[in-house]
Amino acid sequence: MSNSGPGHTRLRKARQGLALRSQRVLADAEDGPPPMICRRAFVSRATALGAVGLTQLTSCGTAPAGAAVTYAFADEFDGPAGSAPDPSKWRYDLGGGGWGNNELEVYTSSRANSFLDGQGNLVIRATESVQTRGVWTTSTYYSARLNTLGKFSKYHGTFEARMKLDIQPGLWPAWWAIGANFPKVGWPACGEVDMLESYGEPFVETSVHTPDDAGTDVLTRDTATAVNDGWHTWRMLWNPDGFIFYKDGVKYLTVKPWQMANWCFSSGVPMSMVLNLAVGGQAGTPPDSVRFPVDLLVDYVRVW
Repeated sequence: MSNSGPGHTRLRKARQGLALRSQRVLADAEDGPPPMICRRAFVSRATALGAVGLTQLTSCGTAPAGAAVTYAFADEFDGPAGSAPDPSKWRYDLGGGGWGNNELEVYTSSRANSFLDGQGNLVIRATESVQTRGVWTTSTYYSARLNTLGKFSKYHGTFEARMKLDIQPGLWPAWWAIGANFPKVGWPACGEVDMLESYGEPFVETSVHTPDDAGTDVLTRDTATAVNDGWHTWRMLWNPDGFIFYKDGVKYLTVKPWQMANWCFSSGVPMSMVLNLAVGGQAGTPPDSVRFPVDLLVDYVRVW
């Protein structure tokens, strides 16, 4: 999601029932060009772009075999407990207003909502503040949304993150990417790829979105894969042949350019990344059974 932005294509899917699901096209099918699915549009705010260089690292991660790997981006979140995410790599989207999806949270840059845990993990934490006035009780939710727009973007390559979800109703964690030309051309012209998003269900959805012919809505290919509260590694491989997605090293989704009209991912425009934990919106209002705070843990994010 950008300001009121992308990733708010983290749209309605998970909770719209059989009528919508009967129209979905799973991108695993590769036997011929499938029909397209239109999704709703929204308005997005622009943010500034910037340039970024390569980082030379030696790592024991899951990058290609070999002693040394040159990462274009790598954050291992190894700082001291309670410290902020690296400001040279991440910036914040701030505020409330629904973010194009009727979300309930207010995004902050507070250490209450995003911090390093001192054990090599980034914590994005959703919190609840309960106010009681007379017989009325209201809840205000706070969380964080980090992005690399203006700090890092890449055209083609492998994007990988190891993450741990706390799967509860009404919570909406996501790791996703949008075209770095988003501030200039807007959404959906910039394109969007949701590497994963969860709606409080025992699965995550992975989606690729391109603009429709009118440029006011989107065409989508997506699929779901099982998930639990454990650690899992998610990878997106992006090359001229399209996208391939992996969970824990196992391929589960392929999306090729011929499978979607208005393919906007071969234009030379790089993509930046977003990590966030939304509350409400397409995930629904958290029921009273939800235990706050709720954490999204990220062991690392690497791009090569």
